[in-house]
Order: sequence, then structure tokens, then C-alpha cells
Amino acid sequence: MLISVLTGLWYPFIGTVFGSSFVFFMKRLKNESGILSALDSIAAGIMTAASFFSLISPAVEQAESALSLFSCSAGFFTGIISFILIDIFIKKKEKARMKSGELLIWAVTLHNIPEGMAVGVVYAGLLAGEGSVSLAGALSLSIGIALQNIPEGAIISMPLKARGKSTFLSFFKGTVSGIAELSAGVLTLFFSYFVYGIMPFCLCFAAGAMIYVVLAELSSEFSAGKKRALCLFLYGAGFTVMMLLDTFLG
Repeated sequence: MLISVLTGLWYPFIGTVFGSSFVFFMKRLKNESGILSALDSIAAGIMTAASFFSLISPAVEQAESALSLFSCSAGFFTGIISFILIDIFIKKKEKARMKSGELLIWAVTLHNIPEGMAVGVVYAGLLAGEGSVSLAGALSLSIGIALQNIPEGAIISMPLKARGKSTFLSFFKGTVSGIAELSAGVLTLFFSYFVYGIMPFCLCFAAGAMIYVVLAELSSEFSAGKKRALCLFLYGAGFTVMMLLDTFLG
């Protein structure tokens, strides 16, 4: 079990590293925007399903009173509000100083921290022996976030390379958000394990943060354009795969 937990914590970071490595193939990679859009759509579906089946559902099952259910609702709402405030803060910084590529690194890193928290919280519940948190659900959540991190790593490293930065420096800066995410996951795993009493709040907080990321960062592909139907199809496919994994393997 411990090996599965440690492995699962690394999946999102591996996704970021893989996405950042696209910078080594910039001259050879064709239609990279289409590939990244497809990955975003699949990841959005997986993350939406993971938020409900791997985070909210276990939290509600753990709730033993009306107060605990209120804690779940408060956690979800707090997760969304927290990210609204983070986005406002980022936009103010963007107006104050726009360094080439640096703001994007910082913004993606901030966005990835609660995703790392989500992974840490789920695996903490798994280690604590909570039956409502399944290994399949936890792994599906990790894989879903890893898929989403592939385009995030690429959108940092590839523009930096295009602006004249060296290939290896661009690759390294692309992995920064993954390092922060992995650290957040490990720290959350540690602290959540010792404060298991507020686990429903933590699970729903992470779910709220992830739903916000899906709506604010990933759903733009669905709104318009020639790829809208394909992106919606891939979103539904990602959601269905995650739901089946959690239901039948959990």
C-alpha cells in the first residue's frame, strides 16, 4: 500500500516533466495545439469525475452528522473562493509587472498547489484505512491530474524556448510547477494523516479547488471553434473512464 501511495504522489510530477520535455521536439512536433487541447479536454473530464467520486463522495460518506455535512459544503465553497482570490491576486500582479514567461510559471505553480493537496488528501484517507477512499479512485485522480499537467508543462517550456531561452533552461522552468505540486502533496499527506478529523473538509476543499480549475482553466476549449464537438466528446470520455475505474475497481 505504501509503495502505491508513494508512486501515486509522483504521477502528477511525471506528467509535468513529460509536458516540459516537448520543448526538445519543438521543430518536429506538428499540431501541438491540437494535441494539448485534446489532453486538456480528457483531463477536464477525469478531474470532474475525480472530484465527485474520489473526493466529495468519500467525504459525504465519512460525515456522521449534520455538522459534518456542513463541513463538507463549507470545504467545497472555501476551495472555490480561495481560487477566485488567487486569480484576482495573479491578475493584479500581471498588471503591476509582466516579465516574459515568469508570470506564467508563477501562475501555473499556484494553480498546481491545490491539485497536489487533492492527491495528498486522498492518499491520506487511503493510508488511514477509510473504506470510502479506494486505491483505484486515488490512482485515477493522480492520473487525471498528471494528464492535465502535460499541457501545463508544455505551455511554460515551449514559449520560453521560442523567446530565445536555452532548451534545458526552458525544460527546467517547465518542471517548477510540478516540484511545487509534489511538495504540496507530500506535506498535505503528512498533515492530513494527523488531523484526520477534518478530512471531510479537506477532501471537499480539494474538490472545490479542482472544479474551479476545470471551469476556469480547462473548459475554454468547449465554448467555441471547430474542435468544440471533439473536445466535448473527449471530456465525456475522460469522465466516463474515471467513473468506471472508480466504480468497478474501487
